[in-house]
Amino acid sequence: MAKNQTDFYKTKDLAEAAMLTVKKQKLTTIEREGRICWFVFADKTACEQLANDYNYDEVLVDARSFHEAMSRLKGRIFSMN
Repeated sequence: MAKNQTDFYKTKDLAEAAMLTVKKQKLTTIEREGRICWFVFADKTACEQLANDYNYDEVLVDARSFHEAMSRLKGRIFSMN
């Protein structure tokens, strides 16, 4: 059964997307809307909880893993041009 568009979690925040990646959330695609890139993740419920924790400074991630995730996401964004 195909997922409905509302079953996905979307963010345009690069740091949040990197945190979700480090926390093993599956990035399904990156959608471009003009100059804005939306990072689309598969598990909406888990991502919403992690995003809430992130916004309240309650998420811990390994600094090196976070840096590497940011670099990979930036690479994907800039390769889309």
